[in-house]
Amino acid sequence: MNQSKARRLYERSIALIKENQHPNGGFYASPPGTRYAYIYPRDHSVIVLGALSADLIQEARLGLQFILDAQKPNGEFSQRYDVDGVDRSYKELQIDSTGLVLFALGKYHERTEDDAFIAEYWEKIQKSVTFILHNKNDEIDLIHTINSIHEYPAYEHGFEIYANSACCSGILKAVQMGNAVGRANEVSDREKEAKKVRESILTRLWSPFLRSFIKTIRIKSIDSKPLGYDPFSSVVTDPDASEYAPAYFELIEDSDWRVISTVKRLNAELWDPNLGGLNRYPEYWDRNNGGYGPWPHFTAQLVRHFLKIDDRDMAEKYLGWCVEIAHNDELPEHIAPLMNFMVWEENYKRVGILRDDKVRLVEQIKKHGKWEEGLAYSVVPLLWPHAEYICRYNDYKRKYL
Repeated sequence: MNQSKARRLYERSIALIKENQHPNGGFYASPPGTRYAYIYPRDHSVIVLGALSADLIQEARLGLQFILDAQKPNGEFSQRYDVDGVDRSYKELQIDSTGLVLFALGKYHERTEDDAFIAEYWEKIQKSVTFILHNKNDEIDLIHTINSIHEYPAYEHGFEIYANSACCSGILKAVQMGNAVGRANEVSDREKEAKKVRESILTRLWSPFLRSFIKTIRIKSIDSKPLGYDPFSSVVTDPDASEYAPAYFELIEDSDWRVISTVKRLNAELWDPNLGGLNRYPEYWDRNNGGYGPWPHFTAQLVRHFLKIDDRDMAEKYLGWCVEIAHNDELPEHIAPLMNFMVWEENYKRVGILRDDKVRLVEQIKKHGKWEEGLAYSVVPLLWPHAEYICRYNDYKRKYL
């Protein structure tokens, strides 16, 4: 791995986080004038983690303050907000975002021991936990969701692994914070419920035949009883980058053979044979805005695993790929070969679903410097992969440099 380029990308990543935090505290998912110039709680929470890793403690605190103040009365966090904290969602419930906010807040508290901040927002923390548990199905002890990390209900509507891992860990972080600020009596029952979810993730969302965690148990309604008679009932076992979530959210150790086996499967089936980097799911799912290809933030996430199991070669392979594909030290949402992009664009035009925001995406892709090299770079820069890169680069540096 080119250490000079790696350091330069790290420094640029920190600069981008600073440049794209609004004075109100919200982190843009991508800069104003690009596709995601809003505050998405999912992206925002990961950016907070990146800020913490980069020692941007005040920026992280301000970011958490912004998102907690934007919470809905029922404890949910919406799909996205504008810089004033006004709900600008256009998609349905994404419960993983609520879990992620709690997870990021918990990591902030672990780093700072800022009990006063937790006490100030304790009521909101409690509301979020209540909201998550309201969406728990007691027959299967898992959290029901409509959209998750890919915002793709066709494969995520039901009991999905990323949403469940984020929510379960979020509740456990809330329990830790409650114990720290003298609220132990208020969190003991919630800890029991979270442990039920954790156990169900590690059993029901694990396939001993595939030797891998699986994506989703498809169930239409949270209230379906018994679940087997739900009209959606089925199981998604395709390889998916989100199947690393139980380890990413600290519900299981990376040294556990189940995590090692899952990551081996992801590497074997999702590593892009042409461009390198990790695809997020199989190409035949056929939902690839900008064309099918690898994603830097999913690639960077798995660096965490390889560092945890002390596989330096694989850590450098994955982290080094992010370094090499950065253009002017900026990371895209994802990359596609020109042919993949053109197939996607033609399909969407032909059937009439190339809506206005995707038209703008096409225009920006074709203006990017990599277009002439036969590559479609979508949404540059995206803050999520930069935040993930900061975390992983610091982990790598501490371990090997």
